[in-house]
Amino acid sequence: MAMKFVTSTNSMVLRYWPKCNTPPVAARYLNAPTHPIRPKIVDLCAHREKKTLWWRVSVSQIQQSKRVVRSWCGRRVRIAFEQALKQHGLDKLGKPLGSESLPLRGKKLSGTMDIYIQPPCVKQDFEGIQNDAHHLLTLLLDHELPPK
Repeated sequence: MAMKFVTSTNSMVLRYWPKCNTPPVAARYLNAPTHPIRPKIVDLCAHREKKTLWWRVSVSQIQQSKRVVRSWCGRRVRIAFEQALKQHGLDKLGKPLGSESLPLRGKKLSGTMDIYIQPPCVKQDFEGIQNDAHHLLTLLLDHELPPK
């Protein structure tokens, strides 16, 4: 497996692999040979596009919070990362946007990115989450797509 990139802030941890990994939910079904949904998951994993960015937000670190708080936190982090990708000239799949004025014109990000929410994120304001998302994505892009 290719080397992964890990970076964090006080409220989030970002893990990135240049290769597409099987998501944990799909792995659960793939490891159960008699599960009725397994053939569908096998087909979906076999035919998913490998040249895009597959990313997810995990709330596993804030299980002590109520479900409504976890989903609220996850949604805020997803929105912040979507905005950070757009600021860097990428769409939600890591492909470049059409605008000529954006910094990463022609470059794309592919692989698997997992964002783990940490407990301080629950009390952080949205502007702080946006700043953290932008910072983490900047570090990742500087590592993966170095300037020429």
